[in-house]
Amino acid sequence: MSDQIEQSDGADAVPPERPRRSKLVRRLPFGVFAVVVAGIGLLVWHQASGVISSRKYRHITYTVPIAPKLTAKKGETVYRIDPTHSSLSYSIQEHFTGRSSDTTATGVTNGMAGDIAVDAQHAADARVGTLVANVEQFHSDNNLRDARLRQDFLQSHEHPLAKFKVQSLSGLPGPAVMGKTYRFVMKGTATVRGVTAPIDWSGTASIDRAGVHATAVAHTKLSNFGIGPISLTGLVKSKDDVTLTMQITALDPTKHQIPTQIDGPDAKAKTGGPSFKKTIMPILESSCASCHNKGQVGALHWQLDTAKDASLVADGIETVTQTGYMPPWPASHVGVPLKDELSLSKKQISDLAVWAKADGRLDVPDSTPIRPNKKVAKQTPREDQKLYIPTYTGSLGKSNDYRCFVLQPKITKTSYLTGYQFLPDQVPELHHAQVFHISQDQVQQAKQISGKDGRPGWQCYGTANLRGRGPQEIPGRQFHRDVGFAGQSHLVAGWVPGQLPVIYPEHGGVLLNPGDALVLQIHYHYDDVVTPDHSGLALQIDPYSPDIKAVRVVNPLGPVEIPCAPGAKEALCNRDASVKHTQQLYGTNDEAGLLALCGKTPEMLTKNFDGVHASSSCNLVVPEDGTIIGVFGHEHTLGSTFRMTLDAGTSKQKVLLDIPDWDFDWQMNYSLETPIHVKAGEPLKLDCTWDRSIDPNRKQRYITFAEDTESEMCFGTYALIPDDQ
Repeated sequence: MSDQIEQSDGADAVPPERPRRSKLVRRLPFGVFAVVVAGIGLLVWHQASGVISSRKYRHITYTVPIAPKLTAKKGETVYRIDPTHSSLSYSIQEHFTGRSSDTTATGVTNGMAGDIAVDAQHAADARVGTLVANVEQFHSDNNLRDARLRQDFLQSHEHPLAKFKVQSLSGLPGPAVMGKTYRFVMKGTATVRGVTAPIDWSGTASIDRAGVHATAVAHTKLSNFGIGPISLTGLVKSKDDVTLTMQITALDPTKHQIPTQIDGPDAKAKTGGPSFKKTIMPILESSCASCHNKGQVGALHWQLDTAKDASLVADGIETVTQTGYMPPWPASHVGVPLKDELSLSKKQISDLAVWAKADGRLDVPDSTPIRPNKKVAKQTPREDQKLYIPTYTGSLGKSNDYRCFVLQPKITKTSYLTGYQFLPDQVPELHHAQVFHISQDQVQQAKQISGKDGRPGWQCYGTANLRGRGPQEIPGRQFHRDVGFAGQSHLVAGWVPGQLPVIYPEHGGVLLNPGDALVLQIHYHYDDVVTPDHSGLALQIDPYSPDIKAVRVVNPLGPVEIPCAPGAKEALCNRDASVKHTQQLYGTNDEAGLLALCGKTPEMLTKNFDGVHASSSCNLVVPEDGTIIGVFGHEHTLGSTFRMTLDAGTSKQKVLLDIPDWDFDWQMNYSLETPIHVKAGEPLKLDCTWDRSIDPNRKQRYITFAEDTESEMCFGTYALIPDDQ
């Protein structure tokens, strides 16, 4: 069994052909709380395999689609849509966070094709073939909106064409007078993103010597096609109702050349605006690149590597900075002052807007790299040791696989782990990783269970699940557990895809004695392919010094009770059935313990449930004397608000963290501007709320506290430097 551990002990071993990772990263303002973003395996990569950078969906071709051709019958002329004079457009109401009123979003594509067969003497018998529109070519006044629509909602990389099939056409006369306009109604179906639904069009049409001219309008719902309503939490929400408009000019292809290529919106020249090199590029280097360069956390939403990447979404940059959505900073100013607030000056926001209105003009080559500036780039942990797990291969029979591996640092003297970087291998399979500190005694138990099922490591859930004396965390004393709830003992690090490397703050670190080790727990999620994984950790290790203070992570938690919407009949809307389902999936359910800890019952927490909004709270206490230096909050995708309060309801009350609009995509770590000294037993309260309307199409089930993203959490942490060091 011990061989399964010894394989991971190679401190300097590097797997072959590992791609080099950029070292230009930004130090987290509160590095130790990266551990809780991974926390208990909650923040998944939008189900990992489903998220691809929207960057690739900004680069599209403007080839005209091909539609089925009609063959003229006796007396008919077949007219073919001319894409240069035809279009399909959408119009929908949207609401941006921070704006007082709704706005109307419109987008258009000229990539249309289709045939119309008409005998002017018998116009009532006109035939309309299948009409095809390239929705990947939709463009609006905001390139970032377009990219997100293509990637996340229309999925136009897989389904680029919308198809309209006509089942009936009425309203046209027998003989048609050339040049006269007639009203018509056209009924049929539309297929968008592989989903087909009925759709009715009404409009006007005329025929002249040049061809057929028509305008048709349809009112439908995004939800009919499984597309929306669209919601990007913290930025924008759309209505469900959408208006579609077709403008059609169809010409006789025997007399006119029908174009097969059209110009995209980028064809126009870009002129004017501030200098990209002198004004815009420095803003991107100081405030954007560290998050949005390839491999970083923000690259999941927008990847910024070159000047062209910025230019292509200039108007999107204007939108997200004008509304305050970017740079991300979900915390409000209700709480205590927080360090390193991500924000732009009014002048920087104005400069970006003026540049966007000049169509993102560049005065540097398109390929000019955008990287974090020197001040940001230099704050990177050293890679003193690199440790890798033995190559692990899961199976499709266990789609959510929690696996633990021992990593043994080469430590001969008491030292401190002061920074780390996770080295992911098969990123599409990795939901998250956690790192636990274990003692020499626990290493021996790990050797007994590792590899017992014939594969490296062992099955684990929530924590490493190792018995025995825990590691020493503070010089001269043993671990002090949390008051009332142990949380995840000895959790010291973590990772989610895109997570930045970490340097522990305030001269802090994790005490490592000879014989101590780390357990790397990885949550694998398999869809339809299993690929062997060889992930690892890079460690920054410093010699023992009294100047380095041990930092512990305390995990205040609260219960979750969210019933189904009224009238829902799904089996898992029964609370007992849902709790049992969670227990079957993970072997445990923490909800009962949390209810007891917080002195709550399901009836108390659901008393005021209105079918949409739910809330919970828990009164806890600080476990020991020390200084709080940072805070973190966590909920899942239905999260609405989060608050952590010290001495709630007293004259000494301090709100440590207030997030009025929860955003699952931006779960940030926050350092306190002024660290706060606390005493053992001092009250601390957690408040969480959830909103089912954030995801109205989600399958209904009674939701309690659990790991999977479809469940929820009321989860906080704070970093505490204990006094007795």
